[in-house]
Amino acid sequence: MSEILDDSFEPKAVHDHFMELTKKYHPSGEENLVREYVIECAEKIEGVKVIHYDSGAEEPGERVIVLRRKGSGDYASDPYITLQAHMDMVCYPDRTIKFPLHVFGYNDNNAKWIKAGDESSVNDPSLGTTLGADDGIGVATILALLEDENLKDYPIECLFTVQEETDMGGAAGFDKNLLIGRKYINLDAEDANIIIYGSAAGQDVQFEGNVILEAVTTDFITLELSISGLLGGHSGVDINKGRLNAIKVITEALIRLNKRLTNLDGTAGKCIAGYDLRLISLNSLKKDEIEKKNPVVNKIPTWVVARIAIPRSEKDNFKNDFKAYIAALKRQFPEEKNFECSVEEVSSEDVISFQKSLDKASTDALLCLLRQIPHGIIRMIPKITDVVETSSNLAAVNSFGLEEDKVVIKSLNRSSDENSLGELLQIQEIIGKIFNYQVNAEKASPIWQPKDESDLVDKAEDVYKDKELYGDETRATVIHAGLECCYIVEKYGDSIDCISIGPTIVNPHTGGERLKADTVKTFYKAVSTLIQELFKKSA
Repeated sequence: MSEILDDSFEPKAVHDHFMELTKKYHPSGEENLVREYVIECAEKIEGVKVIHYDSGAEEPGERVIVLRRKGSGDYASDPYITLQAHMDMVCYPDRTIKFPLHVFGYNDNNAKWIKAGDESSVNDPSLGTTLGADDGIGVATILALLEDENLKDYPIECLFTVQEETDMGGAAGFDKNLLIGRKYINLDAEDANIIIYGSAAGQDVQFEGNVILEAVTTDFITLELSISGLLGGHSGVDINKGRLNAIKVITEALIRLNKRLTNLDGTAGKCIAGYDLRLISLNSLKKDEIEKKNPVVNKIPTWVVARIAIPRSEKDNFKNDFKAYIAALKRQFPEEKNFECSVEEVSSEDVISFQKSLDKASTDALLCLLRQIPHGIIRMIPKITDVVETSSNLAAVNSFGLEEDKVVIKSLNRSSDENSLGELLQIQEIIGKIFNYQVNAEKASPIWQPKDESDLVDKAEDVYKDKELYGDETRATVIHAGLECCYIVEKYGDSIDCISIGPTIVNPHTGGERLKADTVKTFYKAVSTLIQELFKKSA
């Protein structure tokens, strides 16, 4: 792992804690190494008490950490301010990414960015692995704030949560009696110029259907098609950027190349020959996600693999037409510069003797269903410029193939309007019924509704008025993403005042995740100044 040596990543305490966190394996649900590190650091800081830590807890609500330090001097009787960050990260391209991460900085238009990957990805911002700045930088910042001599007299409470990236289980499940503070600052935002005071609800939706299988006869050959290298991104904050979804890409390709479906498309039958293809399997999940049955659904899919059976005599023409379609799509989306596809014949050694495919009707129904399932923006907020109100991310598909006879599809809906969220689910349920797929929805996370009056927002806006530090574009807004603040507001109601702030992080949940180095310093300055302003005594 290479160190960031110059002064572009400050303060040093934040840098050092963050670099330590990049050495520790901590995907959602497996945060113990980070939990142990937080406790180890806390026990070294004078005055900090561990209020809640259960090393053997299994339930996410029990695996949170609460630290507290009483105020002293003029602030001995003042109420606590609560700082919060989550300890898990998305591991991309899969949970087997190597720790410690190879972390390095690179210049882009005279700005220094911090990212992770290997030597081949140093100079390409779209390549690499996830960095874990979401939300390792929040964890590192809290620890540095507790160590800061300039803040030692202020009463500070800290909440470190788990499983934010999957189900927000830590924030949803912890005992509300653990927190005393009612000024709550979440450190999980991803734009140094934005103060967040509201966020959308999220709802997991699953389509599940049975399919009819049939034996693959000897006059058919098995081909494996793959799509990879797409930009992807966060299914909330990046859903309005028009990025390709790997599942939608391969679905559209297979519909256009399926002779039974080409007539359903106004132009496909005129452009591309149709083929007698059958699906054997279609998967956008890595092996570990299938085994754990816990896929991360808040990222736009960047990778998918399909196996199909096709008549041997059509093999070469199919390969050429598939590659031609993808090449045309790549020209249409030049920003997807790492977009790759492959189509390979599966060797006889890899084809199981009893291999089965979906029959014609099941193949066609699944492809048409995937085309119809909503993905992308559904509605914008009418009164707020450029903020999405309602969206859906077609997040995962897993058709097991072989001896299994079911297909599972997952979507993640988001909305800051309860009625719109319900209407979107109704649409999905109707689509499911048309194709004889059962649609089940998890309980939606709460909507974080903005308060009419917020002292915390007002104070934060005052802090961010320093244009020399924060520029001219700082604003307070709501966002189209789920933040753990929604569960905090649900637990404590109007008695609590919440905001979320952070440094600038781009492309979270992808191999191009990177942290803008100089915003770490200004972010730290903003949090520490805000704490001081909240405790300022009137003259």
